[in-house]
Amino acid sequence: MERRPDRVAERLDAEPIRVVVVDARGALTQGLAAARSLGVTIDARHGAMLVLLSRGDGDAAAAAQDAGATGVLVSPFGEAAFVSALRLAARQAERLAVAASTDAEAELRRQDPLTGLATADQLQDWLAPRLAAATPAFVLIVGVGRVAQINAAYGRVVADRVLSAVAQRMGQIVDGRGVPGSRLLARLAAAEFAVALAGDVGLLDATRLAQLLTGAFDRPFLIDDHVIHLSVRIGIAGHAEGGGGDPGAPAGWIRKASAALAAARTGDAGTIEIFRADPTGDPLTRLADLEADLHDAIAGDAITLLFQPQLALASGRIVGVEALVRWDHPQLGLLPAETLFETAASAELAIRLGRHIRARALALAAAWTGTMAQLRLSLNVTAADLADAGFVEALEAAIDASGLPRRRLTLEVTEGALIDDMRGAMNLLSSLRATGVRVALDDFGTGYSSLAWMAMLPVDVIKLDRSFTLGLTGSPRERVVVETVVRLSKQLGFTVVAEGVEDEAQFEAVRLAGCDAVQGFKVAAPLGLVALGDFCAGWEVRELG
Repeated sequence: MERRPDRVAERLDAEPIRVVVVDARGALTQGLAAARSLGVTIDARHGAMLVLLSRGDGDAAAAAQDAGATGVLVSPFGEAAFVSALRLAARQAERLAVAASTDAEAELRRQDPLTGLATADQLQDWLAPRLAAATPAFVLIVGVGRVAQINAAYGRVVADRVLSAVAQRMGQIVDGRGVPGSRLLARLAAAEFAVALAGDVGLLDATRLAQLLTGAFDRPFLIDDHVIHLSVRIGIAGHAEGGGGDPGAPAGWIRKASAALAAARTGDAGTIEIFRADPTGDPLTRLADLEADLHDAIAGDAITLLFQPQLALASGRIVGVEALVRWDHPQLGLLPAETLFETAASAELAIRLGRHIRARALALAAAWTGTMAQLRLSLNVTAADLADAGFVEALEAAIDASGLPRRRLTLEVTEGALIDDMRGAMNLLSSLRATGVRVALDDFGTGYSSLAWMAMLPVDVIKLDRSFTLGLTGSPRERVVVETVVRLSKQLGFTVVAEGVEDEAQFEAVRLAGCDAVQGFKVAAPLGLVALGDFCAGWEVRELG
C-alpha cells in the first residue's frame, strides 16, 4: 500500500472508479479522517466506501452509513463475504462513474470549455420555453473577424486567449445591461457568438445592444505583447410579439439571425443587419434603418443648423440667436428636431449628436462679422449631455477650438433635464457659469417649476415656454400668474425671454409684462446661415409690425 499521502491522492484522482476500504481495527473515526485527508470526498456523487468493523458497534455502523458508506462488514466475516461486499461497492462506484461521465458530456454540450459561455444547445434550451410562451425575444449573432489571421500569425494559444478576452468583454456588456435572467451570451462556433434577449424587449433594445457590442471592439485587445484589433458584424432576428407559441422556434430564430449576419458580412466592420422577410413593411425595421442613416448623417456633416433670432425689447436690437437643428434626410426630406433627437436617443447617439451640433455652431458663430459679430449664441443641453462624464471637457475643447468668447455663449437646459440629478446638474452649471458662460432655464412653465426652486438655480436667463406665454393673452387669472412670474424673475436678477411669440397681441402682452426679450415667428422663423446674415443686415432699416 502507498505510504505517501500525496501519491495516494494522485492515484485516486487518476482512477475513474474509487472504492475506499476503511479497516481501522475499530478506529472508524481515524479511518474516515485518513480517507478524507487524502482529498477524497466520499459521497453518492464520487464513489463507494466499504467499512470494516471489528466489533458489532451499532453507533459505529451508523456513523459509517452517515459518512456515506456503501457497505458495512462487522467482524467476524469470511473472505467470500468480503469479496462480495467489495464487488458490490465496485459496481456502485462504476455506475456512479458512468453517470458522472454522462453528466460531464452533457455539461460540455451546455458550456463552452474555452470561454465558459453557454453553447448552441443551451441557447436553444434557454429560448424554447420563452418562445413557447410567446415571450418577446431576439437573437443577435455576432461574427468576430480576423481571428483566423491571429491564429495563423501567433498560434492557437494566442487565438484562444483572444477569444476568451472577447467573451469577457462581451459578457461585461450583456450582463450589465438587463434584468438578471433576461439575457444569455453563448459561443456558437470558433469566432461566432450569440446573445439572446427575452422579456420586456423590442427591436430597439436589440439594436442598442448590438451597437454597444460593436462599440466594444473599437478598443484593441492586449494579449501578451500583441496589440490585436478585431472587427465585428452582427445579425439580428426576433419578434416583439413573441415566437407564436412554437417550441421549435429557437432553431428558426438562430437561422434567421445567421442569415442577417451573412448579409452584414458584405458590409464594413461594425455593420448591423436585421433579418427582414419584408424590408418595407415593418416600422421598427424602418426606424432601425433611420438610425443607420443618422450615423451616416453625423459622419457626413448632413445635419442642418438653423438659427432663430432673439429681439431685445428695450433696444429693439437683435441680440442673440438660438441654434436649432433639422435633418434633411435624402429620401424622407426635412425631418423635425423631434424625429432627429428621438432617433439619436434610440440609437444611443444623443451625446455624439450634441457634441457635433455644438462644435459646428460654435465654429460658425465665431466666424460671424459685421452686424452678427456680437450676437449671443444659445445652445441646447440635454439630459444625456448632463449625464455625460466628458461633457464639460468636450464643450470647453469645442469653445477653445472655435475661439468664440465665452460671454457670447448661453447654454439652455430644460427643467426635465435637470430633475434626474439636480445636485450634479447644479454643480456642473455653476462651474460653467464661473468661466463666463451664461445658463438659461428653457421651457419654463412646462414641468416642475416653482419660484422657490427657481431661485436656487445657477442660471442667468429664464425662457418662458410658448404655452406659458399664451397665458398673457388668456384669462385674467392666467395673465396675473404670468405677470407675477415675470416680475419675481426680474427681482431675482434673471433675464426673461418669452418664446413662441407669433402675433402682435402676444408681442405687446410680453412687452407690457416686462419681458426683456422675445423669440418667435413674430420676429423671425428659424433661418439658415445666409438668410440670417441678410436678416441681421436689414433689421436696422426694418420696422417691427
